[in-house]
Amino acid sequence: MSNTNTQFSIAVHILTGFAKFGKLNSNELAVSVNANPIFIKRILAKLSSSGLVSTSSGRNGGSTLARKAEDISLYDVYMAVEAPSTFAVHGYPKNHSCEISTNIQGAMNEVLEEVQSDLKAKLSSISIHDMGKKVAKKK
Repeated sequence: MSNTNTQFSIAVHILTGFAKFGKLNSNELAVSVNANPIFIKRILAKLSSSGLVSTSSGRNGGSTLARKAEDISLYDVYMAVEAPSTFAVHGYPKNHSCEISTNIQGAMNEVLEEVQSDLKAKLSSISIHDMGKKVAKKK
């Protein structure tokens, strides 16, 4: 079984926190996420280099959203943290005497490209602002 990448969901958690509370530092975020502050800083660096957050250092440092929450889609976050594709096609050599083995990689690539396109469309339709509303409903 492959490792699970949680950076996307943690990045959404972080950005939703900024949308609700404004400026937060990595220690405050680490408490909210219940994760190591160093891991949070790594995700913040990706979000910052993607233009989703603004960060200031120093005694009163912290990070905030660089754009309005309504203008940050989950797809923006997905791309910022370089989340892996959900599935990958195996690269085992083809058995040319088997019709399935000969054609499965191309067929699967076609299906997975459609799935990735659907994922992009869905994530593009949900903003950090929307996530804040979803979180607020769960009280």
